[in-house]
Amino acid sequence: MSEKTKLDVAKEQLRRLGTLTDCVYAVALILVVQWLPLPAESSQSGGSIWILDLWAEHSGNLLAMLIAVVFIVLYWLRGTDQRARLERTSGAHVTLTIVSVLSLLILLYVVRVGAEVEGASARAGESVAVALIGLATAASWWLARRQGLVREGISEEETVGVQIEAFTEPVTALITLPFAYFGELWWNLAWLLYIPVARLLRRRFDQRGLTSSSR
Repeated sequence: MSEKTKLDVAKEQLRRLGTLTDCVYAVALILVVQWLPLPAESSQSGGSIWILDLWAEHSGNLLAMLIAVVFIVLYWLRGTDQRARLERTSGAHVTLTIVSVLSLLILLYVVRVGAEVEGASARAGESVAVALIGLATAASWWLARRQGLVREGISEEETVGVQIEAFTEPVTALITLPFAYFGELWWNLAWLLYIPVARLLRRRFDQRGLTSSSR
């Protein structure tokens, strides 16, 4: 197989990967909509019920649905943005991307059952799921840079910026994990560490760049 043919195949694989992930996100949205309560689930016996009353009775489901939609939109935007910077893909990159999408489905599951399980368990589950998504995403982008899958014309500063953003989220998620057992307030506040973690990683990457340039 010629180099041109290999490149065309890799580009087609990237396109198919985008189609696959888009389908998963679409299915996820359908599943999330199914979280809305049905009239049969209402505690009001007999007669008709107003939709707003039904939603008010099951406000936890509605809140979980809104959170899940936010997660889906944010991760779809991030995944689309990263794929737009790629020229082609590889088997390892595809595998990591699929792991990231599957981890998102796990996150949606944790959000769904969060109101029905122990609070600390739900918070820890969300931290772990976010860490899995971020680690798979960061590893896939690191691999893309290493294998030369990034489009020509994308600056090194831009690729490093994407890498820092990808690594910041899982690092922050792992830091929040122990705080999940101290209460919801401490766990939520721990996510604010995202900002100093991003600065720390940026400084580390900058130092590596200076070291590499000095050599």
